[in-house]
Amino acid sequence: MENTFKNIPFLRITVAFATGIYLASVLALNATVLIYLAFGITGCLVLIHKYYNYYLSPLFGIIAFMLIALSGAITYEQYNNVSTPQTNGLMAATVLETPQEKTNSYKSLLLLHSIKTEDTLIGTREKILVYFEKAENIKQLKPGSQIIFEQSPELIENRGNPHEFDYKKYLEKKHIFRQVYLKTENWNLTGYINNAPLIWAETIRNKLLKIYRDQEIGTQETEILSALTLGYKRQLDRETKRVFSSAGAMHVLAVSGLHVGILFFTFSFCFGFLQKHRTGRFIYVLLSIGFLWCYAFITGLSPSVLRACTMFSLIIIAGNINRRANIYNTLAASACLLLLVNPNNLFEVGFQLSYTAVFGIVFLQPRIAGLWHIKNKVGLFFWNLITVSIAAQIATFPLSAYYFNQFPTYFLLSNIVVIPAAMLLIPLGLGLLAFSQIPLLANLISAAVKWIIKGVYFVLSSIESFPISTPDVVLHMPELLLVSAILFSIFLFLNSRRALFLKSAISFGVLLASLILFSGYKQINQHEIIVLNSKEPVACFIAANKMYVISEDTLSVDDYNFSSVQDIKRQKRLADAIYLTAGATYRDDFLLIDKGLAIFEGKNILLKPHNIPATNKIVPDIIVSSRTNIGKELVPEDCCYIKYYPDRDMSSLNKNQHILSVQGAFTTAW
Repeated sequence: MENTFKNIPFLRITVAFATGIYLASVLALNATVLIYLAFGITGCLVLIHKYYNYYLSPLFGIIAFMLIALSGAITYEQYNNVSTPQTNGLMAATVLETPQEKTNSYKSLLLLHSIKTEDTLIGTREKILVYFEKAENIKQLKPGSQIIFEQSPELIENRGNPHEFDYKKYLEKKHIFRQVYLKTENWNLTGYINNAPLIWAETIRNKLLKIYRDQEIGTQETEILSALTLGYKRQLDRETKRVFSSAGAMHVLAVSGLHVGILFFTFSFCFGFLQKHRTGRFIYVLLSIGFLWCYAFITGLSPSVLRACTMFSLIIIAGNINRRANIYNTLAASACLLLLVNPNNLFEVGFQLSYTAVFGIVFLQPRIAGLWHIKNKVGLFFWNLITVSIAAQIATFPLSAYYFNQFPTYFLLSNIVVIPAAMLLIPLGLGLLAFSQIPLLANLISAAVKWIIKGVYFVLSSIESFPISTPDVVLHMPELLLVSAILFSIFLFLNSRRALFLKSAISFGVLLASLILFSGYKQINQHEIIVLNSKEPVACFIAANKMYVISEDTLSVDDYNFSSVQDIKRQKRLADAIYLTAGATYRDDFLLIDKGLAIFEGKNILLKPHNIPATNKIVPDIIVSSRTNIGKELVPEDCCYIKYYPDRDMSSLNKNQHILSVQGAFTTAW
């Protein structure tokens, strides 16, 4: 075991560097103090090295770990030391993405580079989310277009609903802190075009997308092909995403290591003969790395492709310089390089899943494949495909359950279909781009692509409709750590065959079971009321394993509030929610609703305050109102008054008021 880790020096470096990044993200650390501390620790290392002996080696290792961790913390602090000027004035910005049509607007991303006030010009490089009013002139906007506007951007804020995705934090890691809505008359084109590398990459990808759209293979098929080969997922409709996700095949639509790997093996198949000679090996390395990075460029230089290309580039170099290169060391080196360039990669879900999946495939797949020896080449191909899928799913299961709260039951069946299809579609898709000017050949490739995608979608739709295709599997942070500890202990046992690791896996399993049982016991004996941050009140009443959702009107599946309710249901591991309207009549063991008054576990909640005749004999504990002001005389002294907008005259309300638009969702539990 010890020799195994000695052969992976970059693993220790990467773990130390990542530890420093994580600590810097949760602690308020000063970069200057960290730099002075790093100099001090470096001095200690110099002294220990000067008087080094065998007994000082553990101390040397600990201090070296601390120094690398400090380097990670300093890198994180420097990278995220971004200032956003709050000055108002005439702003000049560059459009970074082709505007994407939404329900009521067009969404894009701006790079703000200058602000002109009355007496000065302020330079900046701030990314801003922008929403354009729907109009014909939006078609003039392309990546690189420069616009000017005077509308001041606003800080991005979450709604404050329980268990919602932390969109604000997600954007902050990408250095996006503000957003702006621009009406047609509030912005103008300058006529200047920015040709920075990222914009050039986006422009080239848009031209390649146009080639796909000109082939007339079908709207849905075109968007699936665009996502599969060029990493363009902005136009994928909700239903397509749902089918691929429920069937456990969503990873195929996100260009990543799988796609880069298929291209690399295709390239190796065609040009692998160059490796037979020393000079040819050098040419092979240059061509293969250049080929991969050209692909990264035409896919828009997305983070997932950059990760995969970095990983494969190091593997190619290591494999051609030293045939005995340790794959784990190469993976750790690529991760360290990516964290050095962008320490926020550590918090990217894709980054975490990519490396855990590759580790699972490298470590587990040979062990699983060795359980059954198949001599038939076709059978061996599908057996290897199955074992790769199982290995990747085992390794990524804790993170997938923690982030996405679902488990694709039929992932094996889906991968048997979609991975061979991807192995055909990716070369065919790139071939379609290369031969689009040859009508006969382009038509043949288009026809093949169209029917392959139709067949794949039909199979995935069928799999998605199977019973229990995507059961909810929710892991909270303590459970995530315990499940990870169980898997890590099992991996160590498989590597060393020491009983100690098997015993530790069983111990962690007992702790996990105890934690889940305790959480279930607490849930059974708890009652909770949640009022979502919404203009039209949506109240959730939770008792034991049941949840009642009461809204002014029936919630649709596409409603944001519906997804918020689903988040609460999954995170609290509740049964299917019961949806009611505020004016309905309903009664069971926990809840009574009659004409806007709800009686829930000893509390009176008034959901329709204007409906006083039916409720004037009962003093409400909570009033939920969609009106700006229902009148002070209707709010009892000890009643909690919940509304969306604050009144202009704040003194007209009692101290128990809760303003959803300001304070976020209201929650109370007993």
